[in-house]
Amino acid sequence: MQLQKLVNMFGGDLARRYGEKVHKLTLHGGFSCPNRDGTIGRGGCTFCNVASFADETQQAHSIAEQLAYQATRVNRARRYLAYFQAYTSTWAEVQVLRAMYQQAVSQANIVGLCVGTRPDCVPEAVLDLLSEYQQLGYEVWLELGLQTA
Repeated sequence: MQLQKLVNMFGGDLARRYGEKVHKLTLHGGFSCPNRDGTIGRGGCTFCNVASFADETQQAHSIAEQLAYQATRVNRARRYLAYFQAYTSTWAEVQVLRAMYQQAVSQANIVGLCVGTRPDCVPEAVLDLLSEYQQLGYEVWLELGLQTA
């Protein structure tokens, strides 16, 4: 039996709601984290290898440029989620996050935001910001790692 018949899969759910495939486009916001910048530690967590899933050179490009580039690499979707995946994508001042997130959702065919972060790096102001995007009709997915479990 196929797994899709037993479990409500993320991709299948998005396809049903949007009428077509929706793909995540990974972004590098140039974030750090408290285990890298000296707030809690130095050097990062032993399991954190951003190079395994993100191109470090992309952080030199704007969010709009990264999205355009990533979209050219995906030919199986026309709608996208802007996926802030590298490091702790809430580890910045809210004004900085707002500018990055806004640049992402203002691009054509972006239907929402996915934000990867740590459970201890999501202050209420960030939740309020993400809630604003949800209230505007965007998909908002908060991906919490287990760094502080």
